[in-house]
Amino acid sequence: MKRNVFSLDCMDCMRMLKTSMLPLMLCLLVSSWAVVVAGADEKSAAVSLFEQANILHTQGEFQQAAEQYSSIISTYGVSAPLLYNLANSYAAVGQVGLAVLNYERALRLAPGDADIQGNVAQVRKDAGLYRDNQPLHRRLAEMLGADQWLMIAGCAFLCLGLSALLATTGLVGQGGKSLYWLMIGSLAVVLLALPPAVFRYQDWKIGVVLAEDAHLVISPFADAASAGDIKVGRLIRPEREHGDYVLVTAETGKAGWLNKGSFALVTE
Repeated sequence: MKRNVFSLDCMDCMRMLKTSMLPLMLCLLVSSWAVVVAGADEKSAAVSLFEQANILHTQGEFQQAAEQYSSIISTYGVSAPLLYNLANSYAAVGQVGLAVLNYERALRLAPGDADIQGNVAQVRKDAGLYRDNQPLHRRLAEMLGADQWLMIAGCAFLCLGLSALLATTGLVGQGGKSLYWLMIGSLAVVLLALPPAVFRYQDWKIGVVLAEDAHLVISPFADAASAGDIKVGRLIRPEREHGDYVLVTAETGKAGWLNKGSFALVTE
């Protein structure tokens, strides 16, 4: 019987597959090697620029150092040390708003970092940006980031679920009392970790006043009456916006409409 010219037997398919796969594998290997080399070169360039900026900062060239750090961020992305050094440079030249903004951004990447917390507290104190005494639960919540609190709650919830599953199977024998206390403890951790996670997630919405002459108005219009000045570097929480204005509540509790160009969000 004559074989159709468009049909292939199994051996023909295997030969064609091997023939086509070899160039493809070589191409993938070359591409992977190129990506690794490019990534290494990029990292090396970023580290070199970072060291140059650090030298400028050490020499007292704070404005040039800030420009170098900002250039690295725009080209290679952010990191907690990079934002921290950028904030230190801004603080050294008296740009309180930008200093506080970048300290807060650094804390998003490294929550609980004592150096960052100490520096931003000192800058705020020197600028007269005193914060009212925070309640104990709020101070405890700020010890960790939102993701860290949520991870703790998730692990505790998983432990609670496994403990409950073991309790229902009746396989624990004499360890039932210990399992009972483990369930109680896991539930307590879940209930204690969730509120700080919620508080910290709310903090992701805050902004920092950057304009030296910023002031609040009573309505979202340019000719609206003033509701009071607001200091540069002050933390604000945006509520809603209308045109070029955003209704904000400052950390002091004062509320009003603020021009969009007067502040920047910590998390963009």
